[in-house]
Amino acid sequence: MLETLNETAAAYTSKTRATETQDTDATACRYFIAGRCCPVGRCLENPIEFQDVHLSVILLDIGYKLESILKPEYRGYPLGFWASLQKLHDQPLFWDENGLSAMGRATVEGIKREFNL
Repeated sequence: MLETLNETAAAYTSKTRATETQDTDATACRYFIAGRCCPVGRCLENPIEFQDVHLSVILLDIGYKLESILKPEYRGYPLGFWASLQKLHDQPLFWDENGLSAMGRATVEGIKREFNL
């Protein structure tokens, strides 16, 4: 799990997250959009199949059984860990043009503590 968290922390900036601007000027995060994936999307076997899915990872698990759609190397993590990664990715305040903001780094440390990483 620590490697997956570190990969996530290193993979994004405020400009490279898997998001789109909606008509309301709100930002929506996506599992797959324009060749980019969110942290959960990166770990799916076929992320492109979920480009039109607008569900939290909790609801994704209910509808699709998350374990069955993840790449084998990412199976076995608690659902709460995936929810934490999704929240980290989805919050614009956690990212700046260089990567994690100070709030984002603090959130990563909180995830490490929560999951004993």
